[in-house]
Amino acid sequence: MRPTPAKDALLEAACQLFYTQGIRGTSVEAILERAGVARQSLYQHFESKDGLVAAFLKLRDERWCGWMNDYVEAASDDPLERIYAIYDFLADWFAQSDFSGCAFINTAAEYGNPEHPFHVLSARHKARVLADIERLCRAAALPDHQTLARQLALLMEGAIVTEQVTPGSHAAAEAKHIARILIQFRTTPNPKPWSKQ
Repeated sequence: MRPTPAKDALLEAACQLFYTQGIRGTSVEAILERAGVARQSLYQHFESKDGLVAAFLKLRDERWCGWMNDYVEAASDDPLERIYAIYDFLADWFAQSDFSGCAFINTAAEYGNPEHPFHVLSARHKARVLADIERLCRAAALPDHQTLARQLALLMEGAIVTEQVTPGSHAAAEAKHIARILIQFRTTPNPKPWSKQ
C-alpha cells in the first residue's frame, strides 16, 4: 500500500513512543492520539499493533544505520579515522535529549525469545551494524578484520548500555580510546603481551 499522510503520522508517532517508552509500555491509544488519526487507520495500514512495531523496527534500522554511515563518511577521508568516528557518532547520539538507549537492545530485552519476530528483527539490525564495521575495517586494510570488527562492535554495545544506565558516563570517549589501543596492538609487529596489573 502506498504511503498516506495517516500512515506516515502513525509510523512517526510509533517511532517516537516505542523508542522512548518501550513497545509494551506504549498503548495503541497513545499512538493514535500522537498521530491524530482514527483507530481504523492503524488497522487499514498495519493490520495490528504488531504490524506497526515491525514497521517501526525496519524504519529505525534504516535510519540509524544511515545516520551512522553518513556521519563516519563525512568525518574523514582517512579509512582508519572513519573507524574512530563511530565513537564520535555515538557521543553525538548520546547527547540528544531523547536518547533512550538502543531501540534494538531494548526490544530484544522486551521480547527475550530469540525466535520472536521482534527479537529476530533486532538481531538482524545488529548483524547489519557489524557488517558496516567490517566494511570499514576492510577499507582500512586492518588484519583479521572480521575478528576486529566484532571487538569494535562490542565496544559500541558496551558504550550504548553504559550511557543508557549512567547518563553522562563519557562512555563513547572511553570506547574510542580503547579502540585506538586495540587497533594499535593489532597493527604493531610482534606486540608485547598485555600487561597484567
